[in-house]
This record gives sequence, C-alpha cells and structure tokens, in this order.
Amino acid sequence: MEAPRVPREPRSPAPAIREERREPRPRRRTEEAQEAAVFRDVVRFAPDPLPVRYYDRDTTKPISFYLSSLEELLAWTPGVEDGFNVALVPAQDRQPPLSSRRPRTLLCHDMMGGYLDDRFIQGSGARSPYTFYHWQYIDIFVYFSHHLVTVPPVGWTNAAHRHGVRVLGTFITEWTEGGQLCEAFLAGDDRSFQAVADRLVLLAQFLHFDGWLINIENSLSPAAVRNTPRFLWYLTTQLHQQVPGGLVLWYDSVVSSGQLTWQDELNEKNRVFFDSCDGIFTNYNWGEEHLVRMRGPAGERLADVYVGVDVFARGNVVGGRFDTNKSLELIRKHGLSVALFAPGWVYECLEKTEFFQNQDKFWSLLTCYLPTHSICSLPFVTSFCLGMGTRRVCYGQEEAVGPWYHPGAQEPQPLFGEHRLEGPGEGWVRMHSCLADAWNGGSSLLIRGRIPPEVGHVAVRLFSLQVPVPPKLFLSLVYKLEGTSEVRVALELTTGDAGSCSVGGISALNAETSSRHRPRPLRVPPTKLARWAARCGQQLGGGWVQRCYELSLRSCFLQDLFVSFSRTPGSQEEEDFVCRLGEIQVVDADSLLSPLPQVQALSVSRVGWQRAAPESTGPPTRLRLSCTLHWSYPLPHARCFRIHCRPGAGGGPPGTGPAGPEKPTLLGLAFANQYRVVDLAVAEAQPGQDGRMEFLVEPVPREGFLVPQAEWGRAALLYSVPST
Repeated sequence: MEAPRVPREPRSPAPAIREERREPRPRRRTEEAQEAAVFRDVVRFAPDPLPVRYYDRDTTKPISFYLSSLEELLAWTPGVEDGFNVALVPAQDRQPPLSSRRPRTLLCHDMMGGYLDDRFIQGSGARSPYTFYHWQYIDIFVYFSHHLVTVPPVGWTNAAHRHGVRVLGTFITEWTEGGQLCEAFLAGDDRSFQAVADRLVLLAQFLHFDGWLINIENSLSPAAVRNTPRFLWYLTTQLHQQVPGGLVLWYDSVVSSGQLTWQDELNEKNRVFFDSCDGIFTNYNWGEEHLVRMRGPAGERLADVYVGVDVFARGNVVGGRFDTNKSLELIRKHGLSVALFAPGWVYECLEKTEFFQNQDKFWSLLTCYLPTHSICSLPFVTSFCLGMGTRRVCYGQEEAVGPWYHPGAQEPQPLFGEHRLEGPGEGWVRMHSCLADAWNGGSSLLIRGRIPPEVGHVAVRLFSLQVPVPPKLFLSLVYKLEGTSEVRVALELTTGDAGSCSVGGISALNAETSSRHRPRPLRVPPTKLARWAARCGQQLGGGWVQRCYELSLRSCFLQDLFVSFSRTPGSQEEEDFVCRLGEIQVVDADSLLSPLPQVQALSVSRVGWQRAAPESTGPPTRLRLSCTLHWSYPLPHARCFRIHCRPGAGGGPPGTGPAGPEKPTLLGLAFANQYRVVDLAVAEAQPGQDGRMEFLVEPVPREGFLVPQAEWGRAALLYSVPST
C-alpha cells in the first residue's frame, strides 16, 4: 500500500445493596485492573413492574417514547428512565452551517406509524430492517408519526448528529380531537400555550435533539388562530435560547382565518405563521407556478421555504418515486429548499431483498440537486458500519453471529455513488455498503473499479472536509484487496489555501490550488501513541491490512478525503480491482497525548429475577437476571460503551473462589452512561452459597483504539436464595 497523499445526567435509582469492600484483582492479570464494586441481592420472584412508557411490554427492553395527550406532555419532567433516551452525540459542526442561505434538504421519515424496530434503544435482532445512510446529502431529519408528541428515537438522533444533521420531532393535532386539544391550549391566555411550548423546549433540551415540526391539521377557532403565531414565536424564541441551532418549522395546513386549507405554497394566507418561526414545510400538490409565486412572500428567506415532495407520489404531484428528481429540478431552479416526505418508499413498497440497490438508485438520481456539507471537526473516525449486520465484529474478531440492528451504532457514511474518469478511457469506481464482511461493527465499504491502460490510477472522493489542520496529524487506513488484483491503495487528502499552506517534510505532488501531498509512514510512534498505533503496518487476521501515517502541516485546512488505486509499476494493462475498506481515521496528534478518562462509580440497580424455561442444550441456568447499570464518564470523550459480563464462582467472600473466564461476553452497546441488562441467563445460587455475575463497561474513545480490559469499569453482583 502507498502512503496517503494530501492533495486536495440525572440521579440513578437506588442500587442493589452495596458492600463496603472491593474485590482483589484477578491473579492472572498482567496489568493493574480497576477493583470491582460489589453489590448483593436476594433472588425473589415478586413482580417489579417497569413504567410502560420507557420499557417494551413484551421484552422489558428500554424503548423510545412518545406522548399521546396534552396531560402527558404537561406532566412530563426529566427522570432517571429518560436517561436512556438522551442522545450521546451532539450535532457535529459542519460547513456551510445550517444558518447559511444555501437551499437545504429536509428528510421527513414517516414509516408505518413509526416506532418500529428503531424504538429499541439498545438495538434489536431485526432481520432486514430499514436504514438510512445518505446523510451527507441532507440537512434536517424529521421523525414523523401521528402521536401528539413524536419524540425522535435516540438512535436516529445519534446517527444524524454524527453527520452534522439536525433532528426534529413532530407536534401534531388532527381531526375533531385535535381541534378540541388546540382549543384547550391555544384559545386561552398566554400561560396555556407557553406551558405547552416550555415542555416542548424542555424535551428537546434534555434529550438533545434540535426542535419541532408543528403540524396543526384541524380547523381553529378565531381565538385559537389568533394565538397560534404567538405560540410559534414564543416556542421558537425559547428554543433558540435553550438549544443552540434549534429549529421550529410550520407545516402548510391551517390558514390565518383558522380554516384547514392546504395552500401548497407560501402566500399571504399562511405567511403569518412563517414569519413567527424558522420556516414552512409546504403541502405536496404544487406546480411551477406555485414556486414562482413564493419568491415574493419569502423575500430573503427563500431557503426557509421547504417545498414538500411526497415520494409516494400521492395526489397531483410533479414527480415522486424514481421520478422524484423531476420535482427536485424545479425546486432548485427557483432557489428553494426541499422537504422529502417518506423516502422509505423504497423499503415499504419494493422488494426488501433489493433494498440497498433501490435506496442507492433513488439517491443517485437526486445527488446533482443535493449539495453536500463538510465535516468540520477531529478526530474523524469511521468503520463504515451501517448500525446493522448479520454478525458483530470487533477489530477483525467475530464476536457474535446473527442479525442485529442498532441505528445509533451507525458510523459516518461516505458520499456514495459511481464515479467515472473524465477524458479518454473507461476508468470508473463504484462503491456501496456491504454486510458480507466487516472490520468493526457489521459492514464495510466495498469499492469496485477499473484502471484503464491510459492512466496510472483512479480515485474516489469519500468525504468532504473543512477542518483547520493541527500541526500534526495521524492517519490510518484499514483495508483488504479481494481476488487477484495487486493494485496499490492510498489515502489522499486535499488541502485548501495552497498558497500559504506549509507542508513539513512531505513532498507535494503538484502545485494545484488543492494540493496533494504524500505523508510519510508512521514507523516508530511515541510511547503515548502506542495504543492507537498498536496494529500499524501489520497484516491482520482475515486478510485486513492497517497502515498508519504522520503528516505535518501549517496554515492549512483539510478539504476532501479520497482513496486512490494505482496499478503496479510496469503494468500497462487494464486493471479491475475489488477493495474493502474497514476503517479510516484522521486524528489530531495532540488528542492522543491527553490522559484517557476511566469509567467510575459503576453501580447495579433495579434488579429483577425470573425463572428460566428449561433449555435442551447447555448447562442448566434456571434463572434470568435483569438489572440496570449506571456509571460516570465524560461523554464528550466517548464514541460509545461496550457492555460485557462474565459469570464467576460464588461461595465465600469475594476473591476466595476462582476467577471467571478471561474473555467476557459482549452484551451490547450503550450510548449513554447507563445500560439495561435484560433476561441474562445465570446459574442458580446454591443454599448457603452466593452466585456471582460480573459486569464490565468498556469505553470506546473517540480516537478509535482499544482500551485494555484492566481499565474497564467493573461491578460484581453477588446473589443468594432467601434463607428459610
């Protein structure tokens, strides 16, 4: 492989009884381990009902929630159970910012009533679920359902924020019941609508999403419609104060007279609502004449008009389905933003077995109308995981086999598509996600291409960047070639400001405005970087290769990230290749020098027991354990947490029995400082002896390296049968 080139928390519930002692360190550890906090519990089978708003009735797994009534909304206050729904990932910085006047792209996700497999906060075993991964083309993600208050599932919020995309929930009223509800909070004095707005702001602020789509689809009384702009103004003002970058959008439905009359445009009948918030989402049955008329009332706020496009193509629409590009062409012609409603059509209405092909086809038809945004922060690390898979892999090692789905585990996704060489020749590069193999997670990026005889290499842009470059960067690429191809693989980074950009110790390949450079391989990393660089230069299991690089720049900013493929020296024949990318990292060297935080204060609480059904194979377990783990860790430093368990022999005081097996069992991923263990099979404690289960919390740093097991958080639960 060639060197890369640079051209261009709330309070927790009471824990189980904690013993004021620590377990001795396991004898076979070569590194000093954290001591495990010890908790005790007596096995009892009394029901301990969990609040149904936050836990699935059938599985008791934590779920995302919605609110169905005004009373529920006004009564909601942040509590311990809400901690599962708090997004870990803040919206990443991006360029251009959402506040720019560039026309934007909004995706409104409406699928079969909402809260499907995506409601399971800790993931599920769903087979062939829906997923979205063309994040670089959109600016705003709205989660839509027909509940009064639709709170976006936290997995979607984490995935969107990782890509710099804002996330909105939906506040909707409909039909006769909706009219009565609006009368209750809009027709009275200011205190009534301010109380509703304050709760909506608090939900977004506490759960870390970005605002609301307000959808009033019922007629309003004169008193209620008079207060509606004031409600919107108050909500918008308060949200801007409490949620940086927050947004409130109005759906084109009710007009200023209070009648429910969709306009399919911004005009004088609905402008009062537009003027009171951050933008309007129009209805779908428009023609070009509507787009022309909107330029007047929109004034300088053209980008705040989101022209609705129903991808299902219901009603009198310009284009939907695979003709959605016809609508986009007209909307962009007039400088307006777009709101794509229900692009999950490709999943709902077409063959599930061809979902990825259809999804890629749909978005490829739109990309020329969808300006991308750039990543603006480091570290930048991605394994290309889609948040789903047919097995789980951790740095090349298979951990579990079977389908899994966890939207919040999705890693940054590239600019998908097919790229052909300009000029003579038949060179091309095509890429798509692939579940067949993975380096870390459940999928990788599969790149196929052809290098024609006329050229020496082909390249494809993966990510758009606008990152001020620190004095020193470390880069890493994990890849494997498939088949018999022997092409050389290289990272390429483009830098802007080539006139003043200084490259230390690296020769420039050309003098273009976006200059390309070749970083030197990182051969002997400083001691403090040893963990990050542990696999650098090695041939890894499964055919994977990792290469690491060091780059010194000054007065530059990173512009684009490419991967290029070059023919071997002396070869002049057409070269086809297949390459699988497993991970890319771009890391500020200074961030690898700071001390790594440790998981602190791991506790075990809300313990519940059930008798296990007998199993035909394996040792008898007889018990099922559920409990909640809480811990302390500075979340800005975490990519996620991996939760493990391992049984141990009980009996006497901690440490007197043999240590558990060295390799713990992975339970799942957490994106908050808590995790619910559900129905874990454990051995029954014998009379006079303790059973033991140890839980371990492995922090995954943002820089993307493995933390030694000795530094994980640990807690042990000792359990016993009731004395008779």
